[in-house]
Amino acid sequence: TQSRSFDPIGFDLYMDMLNEAIAKIRGQEIPTVDDTQVDLSLTAMIPAKYIPDSDLKMSAYRQVAAASSRAELKGIAADWTDRFGTLPKPVEELLRVMELKYVAKSLGFARVKPVDAHVVLETPMEEPAWDRLKEALPVHLRSRFVYQPGKVTVRGLGSIPAGQQLEFLIQWLDKMGAALEDPVATVN
Repeated sequence: TQSRSFDPIGFDLYMDMLNEAIAKIRGQEIPTVDDTQVDLSLTAMIPAKYIPDSDLKMSAYRQVAAASSRAELKGIAADWTDRFGTLPKPVEELLRVMELKYVAKSLGFARVKPVDAHVVLETPMEEPAWDRLKEALPVHLRSRFVYQPGKVTVRGLGSIPAGQQLEFLIQWLDKMGAALEDPVATVN
């Protein structure tokens, strides 16, 4: 008979703990973003010398914009190399920017922009989700990334050339993406 008087308290405590656990799990979800804007200072374009015909060039831009995977981008690069010759640096950068957009979007980052000596990744992501991604980074890199609601700042990255920013971001976001593919990787 005494235990009955504790049941409501026990049930309320259980429900509170359950709701807290559910909120934590939900907070780990990677947000969906419609598009990712990349504002790095790069010359990412198709020069007129590479594809002189304006209709062909517009078609090429549409092809890149419509690509939905890295494999597609690699296929486009191979096709263009066959049709138009070796990719000039601005075309390589265009394809790498699209690759960064693809990876960043899959991780819930809506914008990548330099701010002073840093690069800011704007995101609607919650901190538990960020913690999950950050775990996939090598330990020596984790302190460079600072989470605040609405953004993740990559400290010091804005002070190196934009081409290197692009390469590092693709490399580091790839590592984070690997955490999502591994069903065993969870945050304690």
